[in-house]
Amino acid sequence: MTTIYLIRHAEAEGNLFRRLHGQYNSRLTPNGLRQVAALAERFREIPIDAVYTSDLCRTRQTAEAICGPKKLTAVLDPRFREVNTGAWENRTFGDLARTEPEALDFFIHKPEQWTAPGAETYEQYAARFADGLRAAAEACDGKTIAVFSHGCVMSGALHYLLGVPHNASKCDNTGVSLLHWEDGRLSAEYLYDNSHLSEALSTRARQRWWREQGGRFELWFRDAEWADRSWFDRDFFPQKWHEIRIAMLGEEAVGYVCWHGNSISTVYLKPDCRHRRIGDQLLGEAVMHLRAAGANSLSIGVPTVNLEALEFFSRHGVVPEQMDDVYTAYRWDISVPYPL
Repeated sequence: MTTIYLIRHAEAEGNLFRRLHGQYNSRLTPNGLRQVAALAERFREIPIDAVYTSDLCRTRQTAEAICGPKKLTAVLDPRFREVNTGAWENRTFGDLARTEPEALDFFIHKPEQWTAPGAETYEQYAARFADGLRAAAEACDGKTIAVFSHGCVMSGALHYLLGVPHNASKCDNTGVSLLHWEDGRLSAEYLYDNSHLSEALSTRARQRWWREQGGRFELWFRDAEWADRSWFDRDFFPQKWHEIRIAMLGEEAVGYVCWHGNSISTVYLKPDCRHRRIGDQLLGEAVMHLRAAGANSLSIGVPTVNLEALEFFSRHGVVPEQMDDVYTAYRWDISVPYPL
């Protein structure tokens, strides 16, 4: 019999920025790194003989919770990757909910019926994950292994192998399932346990407020128009050489983010939308665009008296490069530690 700890990756950019990151190679958030530390403590006294992981960055970073302390080298296996979502890759959930609501509902609740241009089907991704799990279990017969993967593909595979109802969001980031493989059959001792996470660390707990609101705080973005000038910051209107993206909540413009080169000029959100973690999505829009353009870091300047903005960037792990009584300059590394 092979004992298998099946583990979802820690909180990553897609979870925070509310973007569909299937096989997009995103990195962990600062909170995700804290989840990795909690996961390492959970497994401190549990013997593990081998580690298998998806080759995407967010799973490889999470696997260090076990590989580092136990001095193991993870086996990289693309069969454990997240679903290839084709044309949906890196789109915001707000945009998908606005333009393709029925298809998005299928993706979440009825993946057997979901399709998107260039994407894997349920049968394809569930079968390749099952093949990878079978190969790992048979190669480590009689041992205990850890397998690091992703929410949607794990949900599909567990439905495919065990008949577990589809619910990818039920598994918290770093959620742990304990499985047993014996004589070619899989069984589950428990699923999706996150008892090593406090309420403050749990991604599901941190998202509870907007889940209870029916996901009505997920944004989509459009290019700026001249008519938007009326509600830009009175002291600053981005010049024509700035890249500007308008944040939309439904059909209402609620903010904007703009940048020039690899320097973010402004992240603005209307006052009645603040303190709801919506601003994370604006920052994510800039990060995704700048990374795609080849940037490995961003620079950001904030007036030192703007304590709200200073707290916002600090929460994202942005470290001040220079600070005085007037101005705080940040440089933020956005490179992916494990590029494909």
